Amino acid sequence: MVDFNGKVVIVTGAAGGIGRAAACRFAELGARVALADVDEKGLAGTAEIIGEQAVVVPTDVADPDACRVLVDRVVQTWGRLDVVFNNAGVAGDRGLTAEQSTAEWQRVIDINLNGVFYCTRAAIPEMIKCGGGVIVNTASVDGLVAMASLAHYTASKHAVIGLTKACALEYGSQNIRCVAVAPGYIKTSMTHGDGGLSEEERAILCAMAPLGRAAESEEVASLVAWLASDEASYVTGSCHQVDGGVLAGFGITAGV
Repeated sequence: MVDFNGKVVIVTGAAGGIGRAAACRFAELGARVALADVDEKGLAGTAEIIGEQAVVVPTDVADPDACRVLVDRVVQTWGRLDVVFNNAGVAGDRGLTAEQSTAEWQRVIDINLNGVFYCTRAAIPEMIKCGGGVIVNTASVDGLVAMASLAHYTASKHAVIGLTKACALEYGSQNIRCVAVAPGYIKTSMTHGDGGLSEEERAILCAMAPLGRAAESEEVASLVAWLASDEASYVTGSCHQVDGGVLAGFGITAGV
């Protein structure tokens, strides 16, 4: 049975989408949850849903000092740290590689990759003090294949998977597991908000999935919680797709 009673969890990108869903799921399972994001209004909304089991720590994960402060605040508040869900991320402005600005490339890498590294680096010493822990990183199906017009996002998510594997190798002997999730088409502000996917693109992505639909954030959150739990105690260094079967292959059945 998945149980987080007595456990302390950090969720970055907790102001909405997968982060909010995961934070709520951890709290439902008994965890005390630290909510981190740059969107303070969104954080307040998540905290209101969870109640007294949550603490809000506004954090820009692209700032290494802010990530250190986040971990320190959590440990000072609750005395331990058991799980970090590195979920904060941005898609970035779309454009061909040769036309992408240096500033936009750096922004996406800073948040999506460096932010995972900064939070992980700050968390590991505290997890070691507690006898172990779990780090779950949000990658993407774009960390396993590429998407044209999002070279920075694709590169950052491929790198997150590599970082996940390296961390698992380095700290397994200290009872720290590190895994990644690779969401496909999920209904979030990233896909449905301003600058997100067009209606035509959303229809194409649904058609690509054998399940024929987009996922809800809660469907990713359920996997995240399981991976972070003792039920997954022998799972580390791996990446787990939540993509409705998109990367399983080509579903051509003409003539069958």
